[in-house]
Amino acid sequence: MRNQPSKPGQQQGRAQDDRSGSGKNVHGEGNYAASKQYNDATRDFVQSGRVEKAAKDAAPTSDADALQMQAAEAEGKRHAKGEDPALNRKSDTIAPDAARTPKPGGEE
Repeated sequence: MRNQPSKPGQQQGRAQDDRSGSGKNVHGEGNYAASKQYNDATRDFVQSGRVEKAAKDAAPTSDADALQMQAAEAEGKRHAKGEDPALNRKSDTIAPDAARTPKPGGEE
């Protein structure tokens, strides 16, 4: 009897709560509410006209700031995994009868 819910309609276990669609225990990539909130806030910020001011405020104010920003960017690039190798494949590696899809951002 220990495995039965104590109240009618009550779900057993945490795993069932996560799949119930209630959204209470949704985290990470599955957190659709947070994703929607971020997208809405980003859209509102862009439409507000404050982007130019924010970009100017973020610009380096001295040579030291510029060097520090460049160092931080270089450090981030050292940790980057790089481009997806599939984007840079040579055309001779593709079978002649294969459908050719354009690269993202490229025109054909």
